[in-house]
Amino acid sequence: MAVKKYRIAIIGCGMICNAAHMPSIAELMKKGFAEVVAVADIRECAARETAKRWEIPAWYTDPQQMLDEVKPDWVSVCTPNVYHKKWSIAALRAGAHVMCEKPMALTYQDAKEMFAEANKAGKLLWACQSRRWSADMDFAYQAMRDGDIGRPYFADISFVRRFGIPTWGFFHMKEHNGGGSFCDLGVHFIDALLWMCDNPRVEAVSGMQTDVLAKKKEDILLSIKESGAYIGTFTPRKYDPDEFSVEEFAAGTMRLAGNFLVNFKFTWALNQPTAKHFLICGDKGGIDVEKFMLYKNVGKFQSETELKYFDNRPFAGVAFDAHRYMYEHVYNVIEGREERLVKPEETLNVVAAIEAFYRSAAENREIRTVELGGYEL
Repeated sequence: MAVKKYRIAIIGCGMICNAAHMPSIAELMKKGFAEVVAVADIRECAARETAKRWEIPAWYTDPQQMLDEVKPDWVSVCTPNVYHKKWSIAALRAGAHVMCEKPMALTYQDAKEMFAEANKAGKLLWACQSRRWSADMDFAYQAMRDGDIGRPYFADISFVRRFGIPTWGFFHMKEHNGGGSFCDLGVHFIDALLWMCDNPRVEAVSGMQTDVLAKKKEDILLSIKESGAYIGTFTPRKYDPDEFSVEEFAAGTMRLAGNFLVNFKFTWALNQPTAKHFLICGDKGGIDVEKFMLYKNVGKFQSETELKYFDNRPFAGVAFDAHRYMYEHVYNVIEGREERLVKPEETLNVVAAIEAFYRSAAENREIRTVELGGYEL
């Protein structure tokens, strides 16, 4: 039986393209499943150097021209957040399946329009919530499926960087990225939490944001790895702290259906040690995803059990390994071999949380998702 080889094009040739998407596509290419036919970026140096680095036959500075001339089967959108909708819809209308980096959209209505375009085109639109393939999240999901904590009703999630502001692209500029630490780090943890808990409806968000440390312009010893760029910053854009216009710190609470409360905190910079925290509590027990501890009562005793898992998957320890598993899954979904793991209704729920957070921070009040207009799961 002949293997379908998909002609893939990429829009956006920054860090995530070179560090995560291209290595993942390379694995599909080894199996004869794909070839990269073109890349596009508004920065000529980024497009040209990415094409040269990966031996891609064509590069463009106009993504629409690329879509019109190359007519790819599959497009990966790796642009800053504000441009996700525009180029995802353009690629869908050009007849391509689309993988869009997270967050797929910043407003609920935009996400609905994007999925409507995908349905109209009969193509797959995929939000790259890659953390679902991270070993810790995957194993925690399995533990949740076994019912070890019962019905969840409280979660405490945080991703704190002591000083890890992305400085190589457009992350820090609201006109290009829409937001900062919440839509960069928080989107992964919120997606994973909702996924593990069977996607309870986001009912309300109360949040605040600050930009204190970035504006001080202190010459801090900054690890590019801590800021999220393990590899792939080959053509960085010069960072200017005067351009910083998003939040470095985001915190608050989120209410989910079923009387479920979530505390959250996501930071690029905070005078607190770098750490991740992901705790879910239910009526039968609790699970700490980062420490992989299970808290339960055994008879008349309290029990704290350290769970052990072994990541024997082929890319264990490789930077952005989750993207590689995700790409193979998406290929299998397109081919009809697997049921899609990241479902549209889950992505819409996450995007509703994002929009509600930023409205809450701007208006200094709790935002109920019914205020977003037409919100439904």
